[in-house]
Amino acid sequence: MSDLTAAYDRLARSWTHEALAGRYRDAKRRGQQLPECDQDHLIRRPIAMLASAVPACASLSVAIHVIQVLPATGALALRDQLLRNAENNSALALYRCHRALELDGQAHDYSADEWLPAVYGIGAPLLEAARLTREPPSLVEQAQEAVRWLSRAIVDLDEDSLDAAASIADGLGRMLALHVFADVALTPTGELGTR
Repeated sequence: MSDLTAAYDRLARSWTHEALAGRYRDAKRRGQQLPECDQDHLIRRPIAMLASAVPACASLSVAIHVIQVLPATGALALRDQLLRNAENNSALALYRCHRALELDGQAHDYSADEWLPAVYGIGAPLLEAARLTREPPSLVEQAQEAVRWLSRAIVDLDEDSLDAAASIADGLGRMLALHVFADVALTPTGELGTR
């Protein structure tokens, strides 16, 4: 990835729910396959599963922030490393938040898949409105918001609030947008048509 501006430009297009559904499935599968998730099947409480997503979400936020401040020239290897870190941590956080949604759904008689249209509905406009020229850049703000919504979801689950699923979905929409950004930024321009 040699040009962050080009990555933002590629995000600023219309994103269908179908396109985001494919990206979501890929991210969830990638997250589930990471070695950090080997013992996740032992976690039975949604609040514990969400808490396990906090370190990945915080690392994702740091990576997104640093990517934005690196000089446009030079440090390309570092930028690519940070983008891979963002891609892995967004997948891990997304998977664990999705799993928390599943666990909460089991306790409150809903399906996590019922919330996916809301997740895509949150992620699509964030991607379409992504701008590097804003202060802070759009995706830096969304990284901060992902951490905030994850924290809110933990509080909502702790209070057994009816808003817990909506809070998780809000966080998932932002994590999905950040995952798509990392994927797009790592993909050479000529290969984008095949994804």
